[in-house]
Amino acid sequence: MMTNHRRVLLVDDETRIRTILRMYLELEGFIVEEAPSGTQAIQRYGENHENYDLIVLDWLLPDLNGIEVCKCMKQTQPDIPILMLSGRSEERDRIEGFEAGADDYVIKPFSPREIVLRIQNMITRVYSPSSYVSETDNLLNNAIMIGEIVLYPSARRVMVKQNDVHLTPKEYDLLYFLITHQETVYSREILLTEVWKSSHREIYEQRTVDAHIKRLREKLFSYYPEGKECIQTLWGRGYMFHKL
Repeated sequence: MMTNHRRVLLVDDETRIRTILRMYLELEGFIVEEAPSGTQAIQRYGENHENYDLIVLDWLLPDLNGIEVCKCMKQTQPDIPILMLSGRSEERDRIEGFEAGADDYVIKPFSPREIVLRIQNMITRVYSPSSYVSETDNLLNNAIMIGEIVLYPSARRVMVKQNDVHLTPKEYDLLYFLITHQETVYSREILLTEVWKSSHREIYEQRTVDAHIKRLREKLFSYYPEGKECIQTLWGRGYMFHKL
C-alpha cells in the first residue's frame, strides 16, 4: 500500500517497541519520528503538528499518561488520527481511550504487522481524495440538512446552528452513515461492518461504536440540545438516526 511517505509520531517509553515499530513502518514507506515521554511528545507535536499524519501513542508513559497526551493533541488538531497502545484490556479502559479522542485502541502484546495494517487503514480513510474539496466545489450543491445539522460531504464538514463541529474521521463516517440511512435501526455489528469498512474489522470491539456514538451526541447536541433525540438507542437492537 502506498503511503506517500506519511509521517508518524511514535510515542512509547520502551525502546524495543519503538525500534520494532519503526522498522516495520519504514519498510512500508512511512517516515517515523519518536518521543519516549508524554512531555516530549507534546513539545514535539506542538512545534510541528502540521507535519504529522498519524500518532501512535502508548497509554503508560513515565510522566504524562497517554490519555492526557491524547486530549492535548486533539485540542490542537481535532482531526489527527491517534492509535493508542495499552496493556490495559478492561472494557472501561478501552472506552476511556476512545472518549479521550483515540481513533483506535490496541492491547499489548500485539503483532507489529497488525499495527501496520491498522495504520494503513486509518491513513486510507482519513487522507483519501474524497476527504478534500477544491476551491471550485460548490459545497451547497451536495449539502445534507437535517434540522440544524448540516453536512458538506465533499469537505467532510459538519455545522450545527452555524457552528463548526470538529469530528474525528470515524465520528464523521458514523454520522454520515446514520444520516444517509435515516429511520433504520443498525446493530453494533452492522455498523462496524458498514462504517469501519476494514477487511480486518474483527479486531474492533463492538463497544467502539458505543464510545463513538457518545462522543457524537456530546459534540452535536452541545450546540443543539433540542435535537438530542435524533440519534436514538433502541436497547437490544442498535442505533438509529431519527428526523425530528
